[in-house]
Amino acid sequence: MASARDEELWQQASPLVLPSAAATQSLAALVAQAAVRLLDSSGQQHNPQGRSRINPPPGLVILLEGNLGSGKTTFVQGLGQGLGIPEPIDSPTFVLLQEYHTGQIPLFHCDLYRLGSPSGGAESSALDDLGLEELWSQAGITAIEWPQYLPYLPATYLWLHLEPDPQAEGSRLLYAKGRGSQLAHLWQQVLSRFTQQDPEENGILFSS
Repeated sequence: MASARDEELWQQASPLVLPSAAATQSLAALVAQAAVRLLDSSGQQHNPQGRSRINPPPGLVILLEGNLGSGKTTFVQGLGQGLGIPEPIDSPTFVLLQEYHTGQIPLFHCDLYRLGSPSGGAESSALDDLGLEELWSQAGITAIEWPQYLPYLPATYLWLHLEPDPQAEGSRLLYAKGRGSQLAHLWQQVLSRFTQQDPEENGILFSS
């Protein structure tokens, strides 16, 4: 059973500046690589005879918030690059979910934008058919654009909000928060590698 601290809410102390789409994708690739290491390390267990066996852990759920054109799909494309997925990644057009199984771990890409449209009733039924708990318990990455349309959230998640930087054209500000100390640690590692700064800078603040 997860401890109370494992389920704590946290947030990044200050936003991260992403000066270009390439920077957004580079950051996402680091997240994907960190997720692979996390799932690989926690997915190995040993039986009494000492032989290792695979016991897939719950996957990483990334919730991507931001207006149209803010860089959400660009971030998912970076996840695909980090996982070594050869197929082009675009927002799902006629379905809510696209699955990619050709990388190091699976990537599940959801775009819930249509759930906010006036005809969202039929799409809401389609969302029910996704089986959310089963989806985000997969041993991979589930990236969900427009997470505000989810009826509920997973037990742990990484929530990223992207918006234009008013100080620089083409630049984005990324705000990070989440639930779960393990994901806070993952994000801090990614942030440290991306910025090449002291890990204490732009640190993680846990809720009291």
